[in-house]
Amino acid sequence: MNPRLHLIETNLKRTAARWRWLRFLQHSSTLGASVCLLFLLVAAALLAGWTPQPVFVTTLEVLFVVGALLAWFVIGIAIVSKDPQRPWLAGLLERGQPKLLDRINTLVHLEKLARRSSSIRAFYLRIARQAQGVLAEKTPAVPLSPFRAFVHLAVFIALLAGTIAVYERYGPHQRLQANRETELAARNKPASEQAPELALPTNNLVEQKQPWGEVRITEPARDLQVTKVDVVPLQIEAAANEALQQVGWASALNGATETRHELPPPSDPRYAVYQPNLYLDELRLSDWDVLTYYAKASTERSNSFASEVYFMEVRPFREDILKMPGGENGQAYQCLNELTALINRQQHVIRQTHQHVQKPQEQPKLQAQDRDKLADAETDVSQSASHLYAKMASEMENKPIGEALDQLAKAEKDSSHASSSLRTEAMPEAQNQERSALADLVAARKIFQKVVSDHPDAFTEKKDEEPPPPTAEKQDKLKEIAEFRNETKAAQDFVQKAAEKQQQLSRQAATTSRSVLTNLANQEKQLQQSFDEFQSQHPKAFRDVKPETEQAEQALAKALASLQQRSSTAKTNAQQAASELQKLGEAMKNKNEGRQLADAYKLKQMLDKQIETFGQCQNSGDSLSPGSLQKTIGETRETLKQLKNAAEQQPTRDAFGPKLRDALSDPNMTSLNWPLGELERAQDKDGKEKAAGQAKEGLAKVSKAFTESEPQAMQEAQKSDSLKPGQQESLGRGLAQLQSLIKEMQENRNVSPQDQAKQGQEALYNLQLGLREMYGGNERGNQIMLHLQQQLKKGESPVDLEALKKLMDELQNYSLELTATQAKKEDKPEVTNIDPSKLPPAYRGRIEKYFQKLSEK
Repeated sequence: MNPRLHLIETNLKRTAARWRWLRFLQHSSTLGASVCLLFLLVAAALLAGWTPQPVFVTTLEVLFVVGALLAWFVIGIAIVSKDPQRPWLAGLLERGQPKLLDRINTLVHLEKLARRSSSIRAFYLRIARQAQGVLAEKTPAVPLSPFRAFVHLAVFIALLAGTIAVYERYGPHQRLQANRETELAARNKPASEQAPELALPTNNLVEQKQPWGEVRITEPARDLQVTKVDVVPLQIEAAANEALQQVGWASALNGATETRHELPPPSDPRYAVYQPNLYLDELRLSDWDVLTYYAKASTERSNSFASEVYFMEVRPFREDILKMPGGENGQAYQCLNELTALINRQQHVIRQTHQHVQKPQEQPKLQAQDRDKLADAETDVSQSASHLYAKMASEMENKPIGEALDQLAKAEKDSSHASSSLRTEAMPEAQNQERSALADLVAARKIFQKVVSDHPDAFTEKKDEEPPPPTAEKQDKLKEIAEFRNETKAAQDFVQKAAEKQQQLSRQAATTSRSVLTNLANQEKQLQQSFDEFQSQHPKAFRDVKPETEQAEQALAKALASLQQRSSTAKTNAQQAASELQKLGEAMKNKNEGRQLADAYKLKQMLDKQIETFGQCQNSGDSLSPGSLQKTIGETRETLKQLKNAAEQQPTRDAFGPKLRDALSDPNMTSLNWPLGELERAQDKDGKEKAAGQAKEGLAKVSKAFTESEPQAMQEAQKSDSLKPGQQESLGRGLAQLQSLIKEMQENRNVSPQDQAKQGQEALYNLQLGLREMYGGNERGNQIMLHLQQQLKKGESPVDLEALKKLMDELQNYSLELTATQAKKEDKPEVTNIDPSKLPPAYRGRIEKYFQKLSEK
């Protein structure tokens, strides 16, 4: 500050002196209280029977006193040498003299700028003269409360008085002397035979120099959701106790083969920092692509280290997502959200598997536990993919989503195989299968999005005024579900028995001479005829497995011909026919499981519709005609019956958790049917409304149990919106998008004006959302966002780059100020003191080198 402004400087120094005195008093009292506690601890130990050498106790107490004096000296030096922040002192003066009207704060803020600019200096001196005039009228009080310092002083005085009283009343030193004399007298007596002492080993500490190294991606150090035109800055750090030979990062698009990106050799052989920029437009990424990346480094001795795995997901601009039929509440959006949630879950499993491979647990038992947890997580993803397949197939039965469903089926198989590989400790195969599952899920999402974009009319939501499907149609669906379950069960049993019969024929053909193959040919013919007759009688059971059925028919015909001709290939053909029948049985099992799981979701949809119907009846007992009400009750009973079969019978029993079976147990079924019967017999309006409410409540519990019995990943996908950033993510994501836009403009990147406008609008949306949800609305934030909105307005003149950079800086500073304001001032950070002597010398050297590098920046 200007020397001529002596009055302002004097008051600032007076405030600082009072602050130092109060701090010195507080810390001195704390030190004195600590010393008193140490003396009390020694006295308590002596009174409890501790009998060390008196010289040792005296030395210990002298060390306490000397240490306290040294610490007191250090406290005094630290407080005298440390100057409080001038803005803080200025704020105290402002609080002590309200007439200053924020002038001292302004002077402290402008004092550096005033030295550089003459225009600011004139403004600065005028404010200073006004402040001096106010200070000359009356010396302001310093609003520093001595309460805390006096509390510490009172505690010290109380502990000091207590310590003196203990030593005077109980005499711990005198008791120590008496105990020592008694102990010496006991030692003079003849000692009994003692156990021989064991000599310590000559060397019980072996220090080995272990190789170490680490590579990290410190920026952005998290998964990202980006657009295809964003610029993503990376920061990669690598350090090792040996010379680094190769440093780079690897990326894989949609789970495909990894691509290696080499980085130049580091200037420091043992430490390196790289800051590459990732231009997504150069990678030719498209919407919904997922880029997997991690850093890797190796040393001259071929020790390899890898960072964590991160994922970069390319998403369409939000305004494009909201153009989907039905918007955020539409069926297409919800399905896309569930696919995205499964992809996020698969990414998490891939990251955990990568960490397990790079840094496994030391104990084999712990390694096995980690692999089992990973396998369970992968199994959950597999089951969730199967459930999502069934849900999409049931809700979008007549929509062109077949290719997306095929990819989901592949993802279910790959994740199931990955789970098996993890349990058998086949880690390379498990990682490849996990990436394949991720690729399948990404492909399913991309195909689904394309289908929705190409056929938006197929996904248009039905209007509320459209009448519900006729009751006859619902009854037909229930009948079809029941018939299909019974028919497929019978077909699977038949194919299984046929395969067993064919296996017996193949074994007999292997041990029978060619001259007596005619009898086996007759048995083969009967088996073939029974297979053809059953297939013609139950065509629906074989509709989804036509390729496998045709191959089984051909194999049976070939086996029959070779047996009739007594061919040398009869044994081989009979065995091949048995194999094809087994394959047909497995295919039927897989297809039927998927179909019956989809039927279970159809039943869930019908149940939810029935809950709505009973809710209408609860609100208005005469809203349904008696005929419609009776049919709805009958449908509900049949729906519950079919759901109970799905929950208790294979192949769908294992697909659901126990809550659905409990909700549909025999006692609960009785409880569910009771209000339906009451509703069926009710004649008056009040009776119908009461029974309908009870029926609705009971059915709602079944619907909830169905949801809670789904796989965990499926449940989480339905609870959250994976297409929206979280509250804390929105602000950071908006700042990153704005920074990316600025970088594109600085480097004149070849980005279309339409994409650049969408990028700016999305950044604006995320910033507004983040500021509102985290900090609420205020005048300054609203002004910044208003200016930013004016700069990014669509269809206007080109964006002013300098103005945009200025707004970016102002927005970042504003965010930091709000964060600091919200932090609790009384909170003290937790400090962990690590003894440097316990760290390996090489590691200590690397830490020193690291901070030296930081200080040079």
